[in-house]
Amino acid sequence: MTITIDRAALLENFMDDEELLQESIDLFLERVKTRFGDLEKAVEAKDIQKVMEEGHTIKGMVGIFTTAEAFEAAKKLEFMGRNKDLTGVDEALADFKTILGELVEQLRILRGE
Repeated sequence: MTITIDRAALLENFMDDEELLQESIDLFLERVKTRFGDLEKAVEAKDIQKVMEEGHTIKGMVGIFTTAEAFEAAKKLEFMGRNKDLTGVDEALADFKTILGELVEQLRILRGE
């Protein structure tokens, strides 16, 4: 799976404000590693409430960049916690990690890194 970001559509979501887009990417890149680490710890501990909370938070973070794959993968984790059923959570986390890595790479490319 390869995530692609439509830069023009993304910029439009940021009211064509290039500076706001770049600041949002910077903030996301700065915070996502910590949030994902918190999600990993929650999955490892089988902490249902924390899996739901971290999944929800990261879903919101990726959602502003309109990437369906990353949004849906985070949503899956959130709903595993919400439904109090962590069956398959390790696989869901591994899938999300791959997708999130692709999103981060695409955002770095957009950022010019």
